[in-house]
Amino acid sequence: MSARPEAAFGSGSGGELAEFALAASTSTRCHVIVEITSHLNQRWARSSLTTNGSTLDVTVTAIAFDERADGIAAASVSESVSGLEGLIDVVHAADAAALAASPAEDAGPFPAPVVDEGFDDVAVTLSPSTLTAPTAQLGQLIGWGRANGIELFGYLERESTTTWLATSDGARRRYCAPANRLEITAKSHARTRSTWHGFAAVDLGDADWNRLRTDIGQELDWQATSIAIEPGRHTALLSPSAIGDFVIDMYWSAGARDASEGRSAFHDEKAPSGTRIGQIVASPAVTVSSDPLDLDIPSSPFTVTSASSRMASVFDNGRSLTRTDWIHAGRLDALIATGADAERFGIGQAPVIDSVRLEVRPTLQGASTQRDLIAGLQDGLMVTCVWYNRTVDPQTMLLTGLTRDGVYVVRGGEVIGAASNFRFNDSPISMLNRISAATDARRTLPREMADYANNVAMPAVVVEGMNFTSVSDAR
Repeated sequence: MSARPEAAFGSGSGGELAEFALAASTSTRCHVIVEITSHLNQRWARSSLTTNGSTLDVTVTAIAFDERADGIAAASVSESVSGLEGLIDVVHAADAAALAASPAEDAGPFPAPVVDEGFDDVAVTLSPSTLTAPTAQLGQLIGWGRANGIELFGYLERESTTTWLATSDGARRRYCAPANRLEITAKSHARTRSTWHGFAAVDLGDADWNRLRTDIGQELDWQATSIAIEPGRHTALLSPSAIGDFVIDMYWSAGARDASEGRSAFHDEKAPSGTRIGQIVASPAVTVSSDPLDLDIPSSPFTVTSASSRMASVFDNGRSLTRTDWIHAGRLDALIATGADAERFGIGQAPVIDSVRLEVRPTLQGASTQRDLIAGLQDGLMVTCVWYNRTVDPQTMLLTGLTRDGVYVVRGGEVIGAASNFRFNDSPISMLNRISAATDARRTLPREMADYANNVAMPAVVVEGMNFTSVSDAR
């Protein structure tokens, strides 16, 4: 460790900070998590740049454990810090809180310590120059929009969070998680027409920018023809972004404890575990998985959580992660389970993994793009994105929400115009049983969950009988 550990704040040496904090703890055991986040952003409205910025934040979490005759207590404290005094305050606050805490219900064996080779590497920080190319492309898109009477709104974000985990048991883990995001809303004709596009990337190629211009123009043109469609059950072609929001909602409702206690759609009171693990819950064509080594959507290869919850436990920090099939060929294979819950319910341990992939096999013959699905659809509605999803009934996983920025009417394999927006009521689990066609999965940006879910790969899908309950004035 450096003789002057305060220098680690300037150098991005999160490993040094974690070691220093760990040494300052007086608890029986301690976990220290250091996160250094480098963030760049640009925002624009009415086709003009409004704000841009660059930030660097250091967050330290100390998790103190107090072992006693009646069990082991745990307490965590997290703060954004800028110097050693703040870091030490966090550690001492956690130590004191652990002494005052009751024994933890989620206490369990700590994982065997793993030491990552790159633990001492510094944080990955982003230079504003990395936005030069996408900014230039965005400028060209704005110029094109102005020439065609189209206003552009949106934002571009590039973020890199480097995380270090050091434990008194000897674990030394490090992972760098990039998170990029580009969202563009295009409006025309006195803002009576609107379309949205989102990407979990900012470095788009020339072909992608050209395709974006084409798609924006095409979609706004489709909206010139307004077609009255009554609410009800309609065949729906959901974009990868739209189905992604439904699948993420389902994933975050897939806790083993909630299922066993009857709080979710995955409950079965007759099963020994109280869950539907091992039962068919979706179409046999459907697989939902998480894999930290997925090359399209890589995520942290180890568990790191700053506080225990119903789906995560600080006792599991540092545990190595591997691919988990939550639903495999329609069968529920796993639910999110901490080590303590896995033992309590007699199921396999399955920690949260920060990535989700939906695959539908076989895909529609020859359907590589969403346009291929349009060509195969005789009568339906194409939904580009959804918004404001909220749970109506957790025991059936019923959600309500709104469509936004373009619902298109498809007849005979062609888009013939645009419908209004709708409110919908439907369940992700039910929808996964009603998929009749799909493309291959690709990385996407779920619009509703974009702030929280960046590592998502989804196909475009056709869902039979989606329940559109009422017309919405949302644009």
